[in-house]
Amino acid sequence: MDADDHPAESGDTAGAVPGTAAAGAADGTAGRRGRGIGLAVQAALFGSAVFLLDRAAGAAVADRAASTGRIADGTWTELARHGESASAPAGPVVGFFLVAAILFAPVAVLLDRRRRRAETAGLLLAGLLTPPYLAGLAVVALFTGAGPDVLLSEDTVALVRSRLPDWYVPARSALLGAAATAHLVNVFLLARAAAAHQRAVPVPGTVPLLLAHLPLVGVHVTVLGSVAIGQAGRLARQEARTAPEGAYAGPGLFYLDDAAGLLRWYGVLFAVAGALALALAAAVRRRGAAAPLPAVLGAAGIPFLLLLLVASAATPFTQSGAADEPVPGVLGSGPDWYPPALLTQTLLGAVAYLTAAVLLVRGGYQGARDARGAPG
Repeated sequence: MDADDHPAESGDTAGAVPGTAAAGAADGTAGRRGRGIGLAVQAALFGSAVFLLDRAAGAAVADRAASTGRIADGTWTELARHGESASAPAGPVVGFFLVAAILFAPVAVLLDRRRRRAETAGLLLAGLLTPPYLAGLAVVALFTGAGPDVLLSEDTVALVRSRLPDWYVPARSALLGAAATAHLVNVFLLARAAAAHQRAVPVPGTVPLLLAHLPLVGVHVTVLGSVAIGQAGRLARQEARTAPEGAYAGPGLFYLDDAAGLLRWYGVLFAVAGALALALAAAVRRRGAAAPLPAVLGAAGIPFLLLLLVASAATPFTQSGAADEPVPGVLGSGPDWYPPALLTQTLLGAVAYLTAAVLLVRGGYQGARDARGAPG
């Protein structure tokens, strides 16, 4: 029988009455499946509630604006367009919650399979989707709805603000806050329900090894950046001395101070990520693929991958402001070797994390099977 064909085990069914143990496992699976479905259902319900709230507030703004005195035609046009956008069934708010519900649906499908590997994958997916979902709720709270947006003129913004119902902003904020809280509670309950019936599940030693090496990415990025900043300063001074008179306003070394400041921030962020990676490596070494580790590893994945992406694209040199100034070009891009070296390190970090996540899912039950097959 293949490793993945074994049902998820319970640590407290040994010695129990067979019928009772089976009923307990079935109840636990039904509970996890219900909470897995709940992630998608919650997103759909809260999305519908926010949509109806936006429509009600948009209608109130339009009614109150209609009772106002003379309004410029351009303001009326903007106001009408804004109202249609805020309450459109295919608008950004509905689209966000619809996509969220669709993405959360596979979590319930995986938890429904009652297999260790599928359950681990379901928890990992729930964790992976949590940061972008919470970030999306924050965006919905700040940049969409019946309130004014940045695309409106000052006159229209003032009109919308003056006609917006007093209850709208606090009600909408409370609703979105409830959506975030309900999601976090549901993910926590999923992980706790899985942990209640799981024993420690051995995984390949490669998983904690990869996680333990992730902090080296931050070390390499910081060291590469420090060496590149120092070399860029020397190259800029040399280029400024040998350039024709008037070609540059000066060596522009003060731009490197800004680059060094951003590099320090990257160092702090990578230090936090590295500490979390070491904690996860120690936990995986002790409990393997058992819950709630897959969900925690998934939740940490998106921020970590985003940090790698930002560090690769927004380097200290490109963000220093020197790129379009009359200073040596090395201050705006860094030495020639720096961008490919930085990209190599961040790609290796991303590959290491993704490999650890895949091995956690694929290797978890294999380790459990090997443990069962070992002589007692």
